[in-house]
This record gives sequence, C-alpha cells and structure tokens, in this order.
Amino acid sequence: MNYIIDGFNLAFKIPNIAQNLIKGQTGLAIKQLTHFVQNKIKNSKSKIIIVFDGRGPHGQTQTQMSGMKLIFSHKPQTADDIIRDFIRQTDKIESWYVVSSDNEIVFTAQDHGAKVIKSDEFFKKELVSWKNKNQVRDNKTNPENVDVEYWRKLFESGNKE
Repeated sequence: MNYIIDGFNLAFKIPNIAQNLIKGQTGLAIKQLTHFVQNKIKNSKSKIIIVFDGRGPHGQTQTQMSGMKLIFSHKPQTADDIIRDFIRQTDKIESWYVVSSDNEIVFTAQDHGAKVIKSDEFFKKELVSWKNKNQVRDNKTNPENVDVEYWRKLFESGNKE
C-alpha cells in the first residue's frame, strides 16, 4: 500500500513531536516525523508522501528524506489543497491510504475510494503495537497475566491438589 500523510496533522498527535513544533523546532519535528513514519511503514515497496504547510528547510518545495517524498506548500496553496488535488488526480487511488484527521480531506478521500486512517489512529496503532511487543517479552513476570483466582484457591485449600 501507499501513503499520503497530512504532515503537521499527524505531528500534532504525537506528543514529543508536537512539543518540538510548539517550541518552533520545525526542522527537528519533521525529521522525527519522517523517522516515526519510516519505522511504522516498513514495506520498502510502499510509496510514502508527507505533505506540510509552509516552506521546507532551505526554502524547498519538495525533497526526499529516508525514502519518502516530502512536499511543502507555499501560499496561497495549503497542504490540504495539495492532498485533495492528489486524491482527485491519482489513478488507482484505492491503493493509497490517506492519513489525516481533517474532515475535508477524509471526505474527499472516501468519495474517491482511498482508504483513510485518522492521524490519532495511525499514532495509537503504533503505540499499541509497541506495548504489545513489550508485553510479550514481560509476559512471565507481569502479575496481570497470572491466574490470581487459581492461586488464591490453591493457598486457601492448603495445597490439596
């Protein structure tokens, strides 16, 4: 599958990246977001486009980073405009995921047959995946995974089994 991502929309759903944006560290936030997306989408055959509002580093409108295409809008055009135009003009849009929580983008994507993942869901799935990986490692020592009722009965009965 291929992905077109509303960059700052997703970035503001990820706490540490959002903090850097708020501090005005846009370049760092963009690097963090591309790293996050790269780790999330490990299929090297996937096309990944991340669209941001404003000029990129050094005034760029497009660049490649970590195997992804980054597109930066410039006024009067917005990132939302670029994403909606992309959706409307792309053949086989049904092979694309659109990652955004912006309602206009979501509705345009759905109307044209693209799959939609809201930004917070995209982030939460990654977080849940990370927690599940760590839980598997800690399964034996996690007290939530022990049948407490079984052991309580066993100790109360004086180990008659």
